[in-house]
Amino acid sequence: MRAERHWTKRDTIMAGVALAASPIPCLIPSWAEETAMLTHPIPSSGEQLPVIGLGTYNVFDVESTEAELAPRRAIVNLMIEKGARLIDSSPMYNRAEKVVGDIVSQGALRDKLFLATKVWTNGKASGERQMQASADLMQ
Repeated sequence: MRAERHWTKRDTIMAGVALAASPIPCLIPSWAEETAMLTHPIPSSGEQLPVIGLGTYNVFDVESTEAELAPRRAIVNLMIEKGARLIDSSPMYNRAEKVVGDIVSQGALRDKLFLATKVWTNGKASGERQMQASADLMQ
C-alpha cells in the first residue's frame, strides 16, 4: 500500500514558480501570448485594473526573512510579467500585509502594483486607524 503525500505551502509555491519558469513554450497556446489581460475600471477613478489578482491569505503569512520572501517575490514578479497587478490582503491575514510591504519596498515594483486590503472593525475612527496601519505595513 502506497502512502499519500501531502503538499505543504512551500511545495505548492515552489511548484508554481518552477512551472512558470520552465522553458516549455509549446505548452502555451499561441493565442495566450497575444491576448491582453481583461481589465475593468474602478468605478470611482476609471483606472483600469486587471481582473486577475493575487490573494495573500496563508501563502504570504510568513516571517519576513530572505528565505521566506524570495519565493513570494518571484510570485509577485511573475504576476507583473504576465500582466496582473492587484494584490489583495487583509489585517486578518496575520503577517501578510507586512510581507507584501517588505517585498514591494525592495524593488521598483510599487509603481506597478495596485494594493488592496479590507477593513475589519467597527466605527469610523477605528476603521481609519486600521486603514492607516495597513497602508503603513504595505508601504
